[in-house]
Amino acid sequence: MNLDSTTPLTFDNAYFQNLIEGKDVLTSDQVLFEDPNSRSDGGGPKFQVELGRRDGLISKASMVSGNLPGPNFNLDQLKTMFAKNNLSQIDMIALSGSHTLGFSHCSRFTKRLYSFSNGRQVDPTLNPVYAQDLMKSCPNNISDDNIVFMDPVTPQKFDNAYYQNLVEGKGLFTSDQVLYTDLSSRSTVKDFASNSGQFITEFATAMRRLGRVGVKTGEQGEIRKDCAAFN
Repeated sequence: MNLDSTTPLTFDNAYFQNLIEGKDVLTSDQVLFEDPNSRSDGGGPKFQVELGRRDGLISKASMVSGNLPGPNFNLDQLKTMFAKNNLSQIDMIALSGSHTLGFSHCSRFTKRLYSFSNGRQVDPTLNPVYAQDLMKSCPNNISDDNIVFMDPVTPQKFDNAYYQNLVEGKGLFTSDQVLYTDLSSRSTVKDFASNSGQFITEFATAMRRLGRVGVKTGEQGEIRKDCAAFN
């Protein structure tokens, strides 16, 4: 299938014109090319993206398990999962910085507040004041699964506050805080916490590498006519 439906046998800029007009192009490319002014964002970095990903033919929630890090992962588990996709420890730490935005349900981390381990109620790596704030948002044994921001300081801004929070013991997930508590990754966290430019550069690099994971070639997948549905 030709990626350029307008002039498939000519080397020109027709594919990019098709992107602008939304004509028979890869859904993944369309998303990447979307005008950033047309959507609300938190002021994140701008960087060159790689186009040409074909769209998949299978989408199942069951396929997510084992392919995304869990909130209770330790550093070795995190490194192993990212390494399976040819992503380094620095890539992993940089991509974790996306937790500067978004939120989590209380059920994903309340074990750290009420039943940690070895007779300890609260995870000792949690900042005590932050732990008390989380308890107010997530009372024990409530039926409603409340939500809290991943970044308690600048929750709607893409910045390096996530790493500054880790230095202060304010990582929401165990898999967040372990990036600082484990000595083998602490120096990178401290670098990102003190140097926003370094974080942004490494994040952009890691995002490009992540975009190369599982790329379909040849006759694999398809070019969707409707982004929300298979052809």
